[in-house]
Amino acid sequence: MGYGQEQSRLTLTLVYNPGGAYLPPDQARLEADYRRELAGRYGIRFTRLFTLTNIPIARSIARFGSILLSRGEFDDYMGLLKSAMCPTNLDSLMCRSLISIDWRGRAYDCDFNQMLGLPVATGNRQEIYLTDLSAVDLEDQPVVVADHCYGCAAEQGSGCGAELS
Repeated sequence: MGYGQEQSRLTLTLVYNPGGAYLPPDQARLEADYRRELAGRYGIRFTRLFTLTNIPIARSIARFGSILLSRGEFDDYMGLLKSAMCPTNLDSLMCRSLISIDWRGRAYDCDFNQMLGLPVATGNRQEIYLTDLSAVDLEDQPVVVADHCYGCAAEQGSGCGAELS
């Protein structure tokens, strides 16, 4: 038995990420299309497909955000994400139940906040480290948010929780 076969324990997960400044299509519909096309054309079977929304990080190290800035499309894409914000996604976002830890042990609500240097902080703005986690109740800590968060909450979301469940 190979990867992605019903009787196999070997899973094959595909990830779809749009190639431009637009939102991904509906995950269930796209998965059905990929199953049909890949099986019909190539005999490929897979376990599941995730769709991701491109997250616009406006920094030189962030490829997608840099491309949008160079094309003058950053503000339009941010507007698209804001208009597509889906409040029902908020409870299932990754930042509500997982944390990211950097090489120094500093805690972040998500990988994007880590990239931007926006660590989890206590009410008095003290940063939280891996060694602090047993003494800190993160459920009482607000999630650090910025404009890039609209990508996770937009329609199907970035996959960081909205559609990955």
